[in-house]
Amino acid sequence: MSLNSKKIDVLVQNKNIDFVKIKPKKNCNFDVFSSKSYTEIYKKSLGKFAIKNGNQIIYEPYKNIKEPNLVAYLFSNVFAYLLYQRGNTVLHASAIEIDQKSCFFSGRSGIGKSSILNKLITKGNHLTEDTCCFQKTNQGFTILPSLPYLKLGSDELINFKHKKYSTQLDKRNRTIVTFPSNTKINKNTFKFGFFLKYGKKLRIERIDNTEVLKNFLSNMVSSYPHEKFLHDQQDNLSKLSDIINNGIFYNLYRDEVSDFDLEAVLKII
Repeated sequence: MSLNSKKIDVLVQNKNIDFVKIKPKKNCNFDVFSSKSYTEIYKKSLGKFAIKNGNQIIYEPYKNIKEPNLVAYLFSNVFAYLLYQRGNTVLHASAIEIDQKSCFFSGRSGIGKSSILNKLITKGNHLTEDTCCFQKTNQGFTILPSLPYLKLGSDELINFKHKKYSTQLDKRNRTIVTFPSNTKINKNTFKFGFFLKYGKKLRIERIDNTEVLKNFLSNMVSSYPHEKFLHDQQDNLSKLSDIINNGIFYNLYRDEVSDFDLEAVLKII
């Protein structure tokens, strides 16, 4: 779907899957094969998934998985590969829109992407919890909005209307927090990217294009195994170059116990 389209053009089916590209072992937690036309995903205790030609998703859920957990995974992690098959650049990141400008927060799992969005959401509009999809526009790029939910720890303060659902597979025992979809989001133009990192102290630094590229490559959805799809990797680099030229990027650091300096972030955006 495009940002302004109402057309549903994805076939989603629940049926048995026989993997042909991956063979997860009994103690395997996760496995993936990904190309521009076909993807297989195995997630232990959650299910099997196959994505074809950017318009079909087949899923075989684990029998005891609860629906909110399945839906959250399906419409974030799985849809990330479908969007990639459609030629989009997809980053493992949360994103928010403020005054029609969008920015993302990317980094390793557990570093605080969802927590940052939770703290900023009253200042703007939620775009995505962890699957950041860039779409080319006449003005540069826009970040597509996704399902309105966050995964948050039990100790996090929530200052908006919401519902909560327990998670089954989250190692940090977070809760799935859903909220009404924001129909006011008409458009956004991508402006800023923040790469979240651990450091000895709170700080923020603007980074050059070489550092930006390294950060993107370590956090984006792509064909896998990489060595089998060298042409795809070259295509990814070309698209990344265009995105990088349309944004301003920073490394944002915190130590193991502190929160990120959001005041510094707000001064930028």
